[in-house]
Amino acid sequence: MSWAEIRERYADLVAARDSGGGYDKAWSAFARVVEATRQAPPYHLQSILNTVERARAKIDQGDLVILDHGCGSGLTLLYLLARGYRGIYGVDVGKNSLAWNRLLQEVHGIAEERFRTYDGRDLPLPDRSVDVIFSQQVLEHVRSEYIESYYAEEGRVLKPGGMVLHQVPHRLVPYDSHTRTWFIHYLPWSLRRRLYRLLGRDVERIESRIHLRWPSYHRRQVEKHIGGYEDITLDRLVELEVGDYYDGPLAVRRTITAIVSAPVVGRLAGAILRHFVMLETLAVRSSPED
Repeated sequence: MSWAEIRERYADLVAARDSGGGYDKAWSAFARVVEATRQAPPYHLQSILNTVERARAKIDQGDLVILDHGCGSGLTLLYLLARGYRGIYGVDVGKNSLAWNRLLQEVHGIAEERFRTYDGRDLPLPDRSVDVIFSQQVLEHVRSEYIESYYAEEGRVLKPGGMVLHQVPHRLVPYDSHTRTWFIHYLPWSLRRRLYRLLGRDVERIESRIHLRWPSYHRRQVEKHIGGYEDITLDRLVELEVGDYYDGPLAVRRTITAIVSAPVVGRLAGAILRHFVMLETLAVRSSPED
């Protein structure tokens, strides 16, 4: 099964949600296509699945509490739900995912509202209540006045030993998929603004919604608020598969994979190239006595 097929079944769920009809038929079809990917999951979800499986080594699947910090459409959480992870929670500043609470109630008997809106600052969850948090390309949209609390709140709600996976586009990545431009975000904002206008981009929207930071900033925040981390960016490069969901430059991604997978020179190339692709870190919450 491809990611495109999963999205098609997800679209059927959205149609059932928006019509106010029953979810049973659409959910059964969605769950079937998800189950068909068990042996070969969509590549871009593999890090998340690896993280929750790692957590399952210590916690029963039924007791595992998982938070999508910036859940957007809710699709990733619904994928996990179809894989048997019932302890899912999603927060976002928008309201797109709120209607999935009805699906949880009708199909799974979960009365608690697991999809929630929040103010972008304070997570609506108790201290030390979450085992796994993941953040998929969200932090580049967090404004400066909220960025510190984004990390601090993750540290607050994580249980000791809990894990956080961050996937973060940053300033060193040459291609910005949000504006579909190369290198322009390297320039001072005054010059960027002129070039974006020449290319017909919405400058005001870019300025308000895209906040690319240096990767070193994100590493410092992880260490400060959560604890030690593994930089798993290179792991993703070595195992890279470009699927039908990818909207970036395909030839470049395939070339990177070939280079870092090459014998002898691959390790050196990977050590350099990992600084110029999306940062991916896996952090573990420090225990109080650490």
